[in-house]
Amino acid sequence: MSQDDRLEKLIDEFYERSPELGDSLPMKDYLLKHENNQMAWYLLGKQYAAKGEEGKANYCYAQAGSVYEAFESKANPLLNLPTPAPPKRKKRIRGLVVAAALLLLTGLGSVLAGGDALAPADKPVPSPSAGAASETAPQGTTKGKPATSKPPSGGAGSQTDEGLAYVAGAADPQLDGPPTLGSLLLKTEAPSSSLLVQSPLLAGKWTDWQKSGLPLAEVQTASSKGEAAVNWFDSGWCPCQPGQGQDNADARQAIAEWKPLQEGKLVLRSAINQYKARTGNWPKSAEQLAAAYPNNSMSGWNEEMTAWFEELNEELTKVDGKLPSAAGWPESSGPEAGSGKPAGKLAALSDRPLEIIVDKANHRLAVVSGNVLLRNYEIGLGAGRTPEGQFVITEKVRDPNGSSTGPFGSRGMTLSDTLYAIHGTDEPDSIGKDESKGCIRMNKEDLEELYDLVSLGTKVTIIAKGLPRELRVPTERFHLEPAQNETNPDKKYEWLG
Repeated sequence: MSQDDRLEKLIDEFYERSPELGDSLPMKDYLLKHENNQMAWYLLGKQYAAKGEEGKANYCYAQAGSVYEAFESKANPLLNLPTPAPPKRKKRIRGLVVAAALLLLTGLGSVLAGGDALAPADKPVPSPSAGAASETAPQGTTKGKPATSKPPSGGAGSQTDEGLAYVAGAADPQLDGPPTLGSLLLKTEAPSSSLLVQSPLLAGKWTDWQKSGLPLAEVQTASSKGEAAVNWFDSGWCPCQPGQGQDNADARQAIAEWKPLQEGKLVLRSAINQYKARTGNWPKSAEQLAAAYPNNSMSGWNEEMTAWFEELNEELTKVDGKLPSAAGWPESSGPEAGSGKPAGKLAALSDRPLEIIVDKANHRLAVVSGNVLLRNYEIGLGAGRTPEGQFVITEKVRDPNGSSTGPFGSRGMTLSDTLYAIHGTDEPDSIGKDESKGCIRMNKEDLEELYDLVSLGTKVTIIAKGLPRELRVPTERFHLEPAQNETNPDKKYEWLG
């Protein structure tokens, strides 16, 4: 049997053993979810080799381990390499390329010797934070001016060389760290760069958004031939000598400006999709989203949202065939500090809507996107009087019954057209206790931030227990500038309280 026949047979067997992977799907996407399948790594390496991308092919062969040796009838040249001399001290600690960086991180070997396909980039790629502002932008605001033009289209990696392609979160240097960095090396396209940041877990399940963002490494792609370099910031995650991680001040500043802008994108994207679910149509303008009561899907607007809305609206109103079923993630517009699509542990932000989860046992209300926990507030409940189950926000109102200091506080959100609601209270001592008649009570600052974060149609799930007890509230609150009248003086609210 020829080598080509044997390879074709292997591919057929691979698809037979992986029924969830259709022939029409790229094997690369499969591997991002099944990174431990050595046969798949080997076959993907063959695909890259056929395209002349030797750097990426060699990385895949390294992940294939003994499978490479079994089907190539020779030893894997990327394993059991000699240890090089200790590196010289430099201002910037650079990994070699795709294969070398991942070999170091996963403990598969030492730094590769030279070679054209595995040589570092000839020129350093500009730091992704080179154009960052010198001050941290508060929640809902942005330093600098919004971008006035869009970079060329062509996928998530088509960013300007001063921006970021991805910001990927990882929780553990041994578990999800290596595959997350590997994904960045495979996805980041020249001349972009990406950041790997630490994203710790809460209660072993929830990605902690408030604690996420410590820069661990920067991936810099220098050419379209698969050459890339890794700049390490944290010696606890990198395979370099202790203390060799480079200064991460610029990267930390970039993440400090990036995070609040992602919250704005998430709020806008969720509101657009909820508007479509409620009305059957995509919103045509900002005024339709931030309308007056009772159509106040959003409670206001921020300047940077205008560019993001225009970008998403262009995709949602195309007349070249089937319209998308959901609004995507704005990547080519708005402030440059917001570039960098969430990936790794943070990937849910770009494709999952904002939802609310209420934990009765711990008296907590969380705002989540998938398994990313953005906020965790303390609340007051009514024990058995507060029902468990799923609801949606069907009404949002400011100053219910004409007062911001009455029994319902300054904001109210009705749940599924019932007498249950999320609202404020004039009894702050009841927060953390079961003293309500069934509604969800919140402190004023928490309530007003939540009101700006979530739109009409947001799903609310009330459970017996399941959220972490740790509170997660930012120093700078998310805030939208009011753009309309959201009061309803003609109605007397009689929520259960």
